[in-house]
Amino acid sequence: MSSNVKISIQYLFFAFLFIGISFFNAYFFWWRIDNGTEEFFIIVFSVMICWIGIGYLSIMISGKIVFKDLKEVGFMSPFTLVLSGFLYEKKGLQIAKKFKTRFSAFAFPTLIFFIFLFYQIIHLVEKNNLAHYRIEKQAIIEEISYYKGSKRGCVVFDFDKKKIRKVIYLKDSFKNKGDYEAIVFSSRNPYIAKSKAEYEENLK
Repeated sequence: MSSNVKISIQYLFFAFLFIGISFFNAYFFWWRIDNGTEEFFIIVFSVMICWIGIGYLSIMISGKIVFKDLKEVGFMSPFTLVLSGFLYEKKGLQIAKKFKTRFSAFAFPTLIFFIFLFYQIIHLVEKNNLAHYRIEKQAIIEEISYYKGSKRGCVVFDFDKKKIRKVIYLKDSFKNKGDYEAIVFSSRNPYIAKSKAEYEENLK
């Protein structure tokens, strides 16, 4: 096995490892994100992990474009690359600029693509769960809040011996704390929940 192939495998391994971990981490906490700030920071942390994975992938692609031979770059982490000034000391200013340009041109669109892909997966999973594993229930409104002019309620309901809290949009603006709201949620993942009125409106 040639050195180029070995280096490519290393880059691909770490790229898919970090990107995979970020996807699974974000996927697990996505529907729990309105439970508190901890989940929100976990999502942000997942994006950062994904960015590291994309960094490995971008180094490999940029190295092949700029140098044609990955042995010129070797195997390095995105942190090492940034600290080295994109190989400024080893390869000179012009090469460093070219390498940085290629790196950025690949990395940023790739991050946007993965975020878009993640949103599409989330949408499909949510749609499938509520279509095939939907349960309807009356949930008590524990708190009321407003977001961009819309009234939201933190509803509480029991499922599978667990108390589930979920923030949903309230179509009925007269609903207040202590009232009951009809909701739909998935038996496979009870955190996938919406008000029944919002769910039925989305079906139209």
